[in-house]
Amino acid sequence: MKRFGRKEVVFLAGDRADTLYRLQTGLVRIVELLPDGRTLTLRHVLPGDYFGEEALEGRRYRYAAEAMTEVVVEGLDPRTMSHEALHQVARNLARQMRRVQAYEAHLQTGELRARIARYLLFLADTPASHRDERGLYVTASHEEIADATASTRESVSKILSDLRREGLIDTAYRKVYLLDLKALEQEAEGFLEAA
Repeated sequence: MKRFGRKEVVFLAGDRADTLYRLQTGLVRIVELLPDGRTLTLRHVLPGDYFGEEALEGRRYRYAAEAMTEVVVEGLDPRTMSHEALHQVARNLARQMRRVQAYEAHLQTGELRARIARYLLFLADTPASHRDERGLYVTASHEEIADATASTRESVSKILSDLRREGLIDTAYRKVYLLDLKALEQEAEGFLEAA
């Protein structure tokens, strides 16, 4: 078992893929660094999910894996795994592929405001969500939200300011408080009515 803090890298693109990982606790994102220097979030790894699947082929990691919260990961050597364990990995990767396909629709459908609302609601159902005396919040920076919604930090900041002014959210350092879940859900689903 290995522990990583928020924003720590589990592995980088190009590293030798000797280890298959299973997330025990926390939230990891798989990212690609684009030629223009932006980072694109490709998928989120939830507790129980496997990642670093390039190790099954003995190649190099194609993308980087970064902790979005404090995480605990289990490193596995695929060469020593049983047939049943590898079958379990395949089933889990298939479930993740279905989530990725839904995530792609999330990125490509609707206005940026709806995409941001959907992403905040997604995070509310992951280990990136917490509660304190002010209520439910998710830990995400403006940059991370931009990476996940295929936008820019500036655009995200403007929309978050609008949502805050309208009373749907409040913000603090790396925290977005979800003050009006019903209104956020309506924002997130707004693209369905327009379609």
